[in-house]
Amino acid sequence: MIKARRKILFSLIIVITSFFSIIKVNANTINRIDMDIVIHSNGDASVTEIWDAYLDQGTEGYKPYANLGNANITNFSVSDDSGAVYDSLSEWDTSLSFNNKAYKCGIHNTANGVELCWGISNYGKRIYTLKYDLSNFVSQYTDAQGIYFNFLNLDQSIGKAKITIHSDVSFSLENSKIWGFGYFGKDVFENGTIIFESDGHLSSNQYIVGLIRFESNLFNTNNRIDSSFDDIYNSAFNDVKDLSNDTYEPHYSFGSILLILIALIFNPVFWIFGFMVLYRLKGKTWLLGSGKSSNELNFGIEGKILPPENQIDYWREIPCDKDLEKAYWVCLQYNVVFENKLREGIIGAILLKWIKNGFITVSETKKGLFSFKDNNYAIDFSNMTHAENEIENNLFTMLISACGSNKILEAKEFEKWSKKNYSKILSWFSFICDKEQSYLEAQGLITSTSEETDGMFGRKKTIIVKNVNPQLREEALHLTGLKKFLLDFSVIAEREYFEVHVWEEYLIFAQLLGIADKVEEQFNKLYPNFNQLSKLNTDITTITVRNMATICYKGVQEGIARSSSGNDYSGSSRSSGSGGSSYSSGGSSSGGSSGGGFR
Repeated sequence: MIKARRKILFSLIIVITSFFSIIKVNANTINRIDMDIVIHSNGDASVTEIWDAYLDQGTEGYKPYANLGNANITNFSVSDDSGAVYDSLSEWDTSLSFNNKAYKCGIHNTANGVELCWGISNYGKRIYTLKYDLSNFVSQYTDAQGIYFNFLNLDQSIGKAKITIHSDVSFSLENSKIWGFGYFGKDVFENGTIIFESDGHLSSNQYIVGLIRFESNLFNTNNRIDSSFDDIYNSAFNDVKDLSNDTYEPHYSFGSILLILIALIFNPVFWIFGFMVLYRLKGKTWLLGSGKSSNELNFGIEGKILPPENQIDYWREIPCDKDLEKAYWVCLQYNVVFENKLREGIIGAILLKWIKNGFITVSETKKGLFSFKDNNYAIDFSNMTHAENEIENNLFTMLISACGSNKILEAKEFEKWSKKNYSKILSWFSFICDKEQSYLEAQGLITSTSEETDGMFGRKKTIIVKNVNPQLREEALHLTGLKKFLLDFSVIAEREYFEVHVWEEYLIFAQLLGIADKVEEQFNKLYPNFNQLSKLNTDITTITVRNMATICYKGVQEGIARSSSGNDYSGSSRSSGSGGSSYSSGGSSSGGSSGGGFR
């Protein structure tokens, strides 16, 4: 009996060992990559990259660049931790041997762009310093200057990555907006620089793309692009997938996966536990085929997709019965405004509404907290006791909590509070959707129907589908038409005269739609007396509110990032233009880095 057991145990060890022998091991390891980018006054850039790696195979390092447009890479050089400065070759041959590539570097031209290449030269722990110039780094779009660039997108994982951008101009929220994509980490302003940095591990399917808008012409660039920054923004956020709940998954080989599957399949505890989980989550009736689900929204034949904006007519009236929360729900469901921009928008729009109604005011506060036009402002809640509905009252409660005892909300304390209480703010966004959907159901704009489908064990399952009235799609078209009207108002031939309160309503909805800054510019040109007649002063009040909303969402994003920092996350990120954490994919259409590593 003992011998038989030993034979069985020995056989299991052999099987397990054979499985683990085919697990993939990455021999070359990149511990860290740091990029330092200096932008010159003409919009060109000088780049320094430091690669910290451990290598035991291959012949060369390489970093490809593709789809660079008007940009061009020159003056490429490499040095390493031994002090060696590599010889620069006029042409790089990737087929050369290890020895022929040693202590040499060069640019290899490809069908889509170029590869920056250098010889590994010696195996072991290595640190390489890459330097090169990048022309036309800053683009002049039709409405703003900006940068849309894929800084890092290797074919192998990186322990940590950081990109630092600086120039003679000190970057801040006042003159720039930033968004990061493709990684879990942060995109922030720090001591006048812009930083995109991963929280930790950057897997081979992640990347660091930066989108930067400069609020004025900071650089004397000749790189003119026949597109608006808004077009680039929309492209960057196209097909965004929220990965905020994703965690890092190690690279399993076929053998390790097979071992796990075998262990699960032949373990009765797994099946019993799985059945119990399904039973608990879905309920006994679901397993037997008679359960109900009420989470599906049916948007009809036309669905949630709206026609292109150029096919939508101008709309001059305020849609959704001037109900901000209803407009938020419609914008979110029909993708009239991207979600993060919309979340900032609803906070700012409600604040402007309260200012218009005289509930709150913008007041000057002490220096060093929040600077606009050399002055500092905060929001005074001391005369407000409650809001007019449950959604807005919940926001009011959070804002009062952030204010402290003086009931004056300053930017820094709001950001600090948002970092600590980000889950409350995220829950509030969900509460808007749930509460508004209940209102729409009560109004008959969302109705329920029952349908039967196949359940488990051959039984029938009944589900409840909620049908969205086509009127809500019309509201989405009207909101898009209003957005178009407000953006084009100054160029429309037959402009109408509107009273001050109508302009105030336009400003509030412009904030919701994420176009308040552009609409303010038109107001100031067409109606210079507006600031004297309205509480929504575009020199102080609206910009303070807009930046308060941005600061809030910045705090939310940083709060998410900090709560995640204990895990090795894979994902990507998007801030809201102010800096913060990054956690949504997108930005993949940018030019720049398109692979690389060691080979």
